[in-house]
Amino acid sequence: MIYFDNAATTPIWQYPLGENSYNPSSPHLLGIAAERQLQQNRVSLSVLLGCHDSELYFTSGGTESNNLAILGFALAHSKRRTIVLAQPFEHPSILTPIKFAAERGFIQGLITPISEWPNLADKADIMLICLSQVHHETGDITDINAIKKSYPSAIIFVDGAQGFCKEPFILGGNVDMYSFSAHKFHGHGGIGGLVIRNGIRLVPFMHGGGQERGLRAGTENMAGITGMAAVAKTMCLSREKNHAQIAAIKAYMATLCHELPNVVINAASAHTSPYILNMSFLGLKGEILVHMLSEQGLHVSMGAACQSRKKSHSTLEFMGFSAERATSALRFSFSSKNTMDEAVLAHEIVKVTVQKLRGMI
Repeated sequence: MIYFDNAATTPIWQYPLGENSYNPSSPHLLGIAAERQLQQNRVSLSVLLGCHDSELYFTSGGTESNNLAILGFALAHSKRRTIVLAQPFEHPSILTPIKFAAERGFIQGLITPISEWPNLADKADIMLICLSQVHHETGDITDINAIKKSYPSAIIFVDGAQGFCKEPFILGGNVDMYSFSAHKFHGHGGIGGLVIRNGIRLVPFMHGGGQERGLRAGTENMAGITGMAAVAKTMCLSREKNHAQIAAIKAYMATLCHELPNVVINAASAHTSPYILNMSFLGLKGEILVHMLSEQGLHVSMGAACQSRKKSHSTLEFMGFSAERATSALRFSFSSKNTMDEAVLAHEIVKVTVQKLRGMI
């Protein structure tokens, strides 16, 4: 089996989850020890992120983090002229909360390409801009600093699901909120986090025991948090080595566009992450190709897993690519567990399968 769908989720590395899985809110010695371990994990991750530990909140993953950032911000500023900006090819966990808040009148939500963003600085009391660090389908890396320069007074929220532990990035003065999810870098599913710079006001939408300093109620997932902190540290320490290894794999897979006719790479710019390669095999249906490759042990996707059953316009179409390129596209996404030997075999499987399918057509 060759698994090249790591942008959807990564295989779990077996990291120690810690012996203390007790409730950090309990007043007895076991609870106090759990609270101490929770804080140690928070500090460890904060160092990797480049934030203060008081700015890191644990959640169930990227989707909850993105919803908390957007809906929490919308609710906190619902009585002001609040504008939330995003491009139409962002992840659904960004776009859907914006639409939800706009439909209920909490914000003015503008989901348009950045080239169409008007100069809104004088039209809003407060503005939130939602961006992806690394685009989940094409791997394009967002120039966050340039956007902040164009909108210096805006609050910048970055979805780091495809970037944390993979791309050389540390939170600076241009990022106000940042989300991440453990299962994108070999941690367990159901655990992630959100960095909220001190001074940014959000309203919680989960209420209960007051955990995570009152912003996210619910008993903390101690096993998941401990495992996430361990794997994040290991991945960040080996980031440069992993980056070079994955870049070589991506470059080899990309040679398919020279060895097969009518094969093109889909990206908005030349500045992309090596972890994601999006290619269109023109004349073929991506869905059929995915199934044929999977039958031969090569597992890839057509794009974001959470959009695979939706019938609306694809992300690639919103990025300006033709419908033909969108429907014939495959996303190869890699991890540090992948090897060049796998890439050589996958390259041959794709080449033979595409030639066979085109011959049948």
